[in-house]
Amino acid sequence: MNKRTRILVDPQVQWTIIGRVMAHWALFAVCLIGVSISVRVFVNVVEQPFEEAVMSAVKAQAPIMLIMFVLLPVFIRDTLSLSIRFVGPMYRLRSAIKSVIQGEKVTAIQFRKRDFWPQVAADFTTMLEEYNTLQAENERLRLENQSLRLERVSAT
Repeated sequence: MNKRTRILVDPQVQWTIIGRVMAHWALFAVCLIGVSISVRVFVNVVEQPFEEAVMSAVKAQAPIMLIMFVLLPVFIRDTLSLSIRFVGPMYRLRSAIKSVIQGEKVTAIQFRKRDFWPQVAADFTTMLEEYNTLQAENERLRLENQSLRLERVSAT
């Protein structure tokens, strides 16, 4: 089995995702560090027995959990917004290919302005035009062949 040697297959898409993940991580890290520093300061200000210190440290994690829950919908929404930029075009492309396979009439596909892989739509349109040209030529030759057969049968 061949091992994959390239890490970046589609750099535009992959670097965009990496950038978003890094931005989310940085935001999370800043929030987490800020809360953690605050907790340490408050714990060190007043001396407490160990058990109380542990309990107060556990209770001090509530803000971190709150922040995580508050940011989760933001992360999910942003990830979905980003992913639709490549999921949408691939869905449209798959639908168009399926229609071609089923013999339906297919027109050129277009992606939204900010979608990834705009060249795929142009390439599909070029391929579709060539396919339609070949289909028309095939039908013309089929009819010509049928006509020649009928002439041959009539001549005999």
